[in-house]
Amino acid sequence: MDYKKYQASRNLAWEVLLQEGVCELPVSTSKLCRSLGIHLSYGETGEGNDGYSAMIGDVMYIVIRKGMSPGRTRFTIAHELGHILLGHIDTYTLVNREPSASDNPIEQAANVFASRLLAPACVLWGCGARTADEIAELCNISRQAAEIRAERMAELYRRDK
Repeated sequence: MDYKKYQASRNLAWEVLLQEGVCELPVSTSKLCRSLGIHLSYGETGEGNDGYSAMIGDVMYIVIRKGMSPGRTRFTIAHELGHILLGHIDTYTLVNREPSASDNPIEQAANVFASRLLAPACVLWGCGARTADEIAELCNISRQAAEIRAERMAELYRRDK
């Protein structure tokens, strides 16, 4: 992923946390949606798709697949928020599924936004969270998302030495 796009996604996540006055973990994705005027609903999303965003009339919706774990649901909501706030809606064909290094840059940007929104590095650092288990519990995210975040945090801790 291009570093400028990474920075834009990361910085936007920080801006949302600050502008919305988020001051505790886990971040309430449903509260963020309400505050931002985005309607959240649960239903059928199509095979292999955890969620999607759509503008219907003048209203922005995020639709999340029923039956997912709470951590995966929260990440999917944050991912879709990323698409909306990064201006991806109606611009690209989007697919929300397991993250992959081969994902297109738009999906990567939404994943960066979601992970930085739900598990901000400065907060993880301040709490001393280093392991995937600590991050998953503190941020109420899936084990997979926590493992990816723990890898990034390990790199940040290495740089501090």
